[in-house]
Amino acid sequence: MRGYRPSLTFSILASLACLLVLTWVLFSLFALTTAERDLFAQKADHARMLLATFVNQLPEQLPTFPEGMLPLDASAAIYAGKLAEEQSFERLTLLDGNGKVIYTVGRDGSDQFQPFIASAERSDAGVILAGGASLARTAPVLRDGQSVGRAGLVLSLAGEQLRLQRSRQLFMAYFALDFILLLGFGSAILSRIVVRPVNRLLTATERITGGVYGHQVAVAGPLELARLAESFNGMSSVLLQKQNEVGSYVKTLEQVNRNLEQAREEAVRSEKMASVGLLAAGTAHEIGTPLASVMGYAELLSAEVADNQVQTEYLQRIQQGCSRIDRIVRGLLDYARPKSPAFELVTLGPLVVATVELLQHQGLFKQCRVEVRCPGQVPLVNLDPHQLQQVLINLLINSHDAMPDKGQLLVEVCADDPQKTHLPVQIRVQDTGSGIAEKDLGRIFDPFFTTKDPGRGTGLGLAISTRIIEGFGGRITVESSPGKGSCFTVHLPAADEAGLS
Repeated sequence: MRGYRPSLTFSILASLACLLVLTWVLFSLFALTTAERDLFAQKADHARMLLATFVNQLPEQLPTFPEGMLPLDASAAIYAGKLAEEQSFERLTLLDGNGKVIYTVGRDGSDQFQPFIASAERSDAGVILAGGASLARTAPVLRDGQSVGRAGLVLSLAGEQLRLQRSRQLFMAYFALDFILLLGFGSAILSRIVVRPVNRLLTATERITGGVYGHQVAVAGPLELARLAESFNGMSSVLLQKQNEVGSYVKTLEQVNRNLEQAREEAVRSEKMASVGLLAAGTAHEIGTPLASVMGYAELLSAEVADNQVQTEYLQRIQQGCSRIDRIVRGLLDYARPKSPAFELVTLGPLVVATVELLQHQGLFKQCRVEVRCPGQVPLVNLDPHQLQQVLINLLINSHDAMPDKGQLLVEVCADDPQKTHLPVQIRVQDTGSGIAEKDLGRIFDPFFTTKDPGRGTGLGLAISTRIIEGFGGRITVESSPGKGSCFTVHLPAADEAGLS
């Protein structure tokens, strides 16, 4: 079972989103750290200036604890009082040379030593206190190059922290907007230049898999996808060419197989006909002479016993039996030594109509409805009309015998496209009789094979007809369904494709 695999669009966009998040994190860390450092540096400079102003206003003689304190009316004390009114001010403390407090002012709750919590080594620079809540700055009080005290100032960083918080929020808002815009535009551009071309190639590949070779796909996109599309189109063209070649080979093999099958059938039939012909010739010769004697003596006896009704009836039965034997013998001779056909150009329509009318005049189709279709544009054929009429009579009689009750008989002359077949002219004899069993379809053209009751057929009619039509360069085929009827089709070559009857 194949596991879950994300789509190409999702994979690329997810990778792009990760890159965007990583880029933003690095950029925000750098930008916010730099901004924080700059803000704190500015605050430290501001504190240095304020503290320097306070120190410069101190009296020349700095008091010491406990002898004295910085007077409240001193200019430095007045300045410190005004400084305490600023919002960011927290504590200002002045120490004497012994580190004792001689002046301090600040917010309630703040330690008077808060400015000096930082290490003395950092007294010349601002120090961040209480996790970034405030900044402390100290400065020495010098007299004649000697330190006589220290001053310290603590300023609140609440304003700076608020500005940093707003900057972070602004960064987040910008990042969210950029993220959405970049993903949206990236998705659209990616879909246009990558996903859609890949989907077109995938669809084309599925069509190739389904057997639709030769399908071409046009892909507009990067160079690699264009080259991939060109390679795909080349592969598709080659597959189509190979398919056509295989199809041509298959058709050729099928035609060869058909030709071999037909040749085998013709060889078997020729061998069978040759054997039957030899047997028929010998049998006809051996039977013909004594049969002629029997028929001659029967005629003589019929003249002498004309007054005896019983004997006359016996002689008539003998003559009828001999006549049937004579017909069989003649059929054997016709099959063994067929007459040489007298070829001539024949118009099939009138010949077919005349043959049907001949049998109708003999009362053959009294209980059948006969329909003849002969269109005007049918090519001429070059054959013996008498032998073709013999074939048609055999087929019509067989169709009549297959319909003992009422039925319908259709005789049709038609023509196919000469480009499709070398036997374009067809004569169809179709009946609504009992039909032929499937097991007998392969044997009905064999000599002496018949499905009629004993005494009603010799089994030579279709065999002789097949031999006659093959002598014209044609063939006979049959289609039949038991209980629905049969259709015999005589396929003939056209004498002149330009000549029309």
